[in-house]
Amino acid sequence: MTFTIGIITIILGLIGWVGQTLAVFNNDLATKLGLSETEDVMDPTMLAFERFSMGIMDFLLMWILPVSGYLMIIGNEWWPVFALVGGAVYLYIPGCFTITRIVLGKRGLKIGTRSAQITAYVLAVFWTVDALVMMSLAINELSL
Repeated sequence: MTFTIGIITIILGLIGWVGQTLAVFNNDLATKLGLSETEDVMDPTMLAFERFSMGIMDFLLMWILPVSGYLMIIGNEWWPVFALVGGAVYLYIPGCFTITRIVLGKRGLKIGTRSAQITAYVLAVFWTVDALVMMSLAINELSL
């Protein structure tokens, strides 16, 4: 079971981390792949904030949870620490993204295409569940 959860964590985490890395460092490719949006469907200020401010922080932090999945698979004693820290990151990022989109959308800002929003919300649910599962396993492993 831990092997499967570890693999799922690695895959889900890398989807987020690679996507954000491309959006920050090669946005043209990210846009062609449907991982980023353009100013014609998203408010320019929001796009700049997401791509550069949030995007850079995502690039710096979203690797932690997938690494915890790998460390769990190989039985490294540090996996619970990475799972707790990475899990917190994967709770914060989707929550912040979702709330920002809802609030700014209600205020009339362009928040992206409907299909991109749905994809992002579905991934946010998966990331949140994965974070909670990994954090629960880590707490259990550490007997907290």
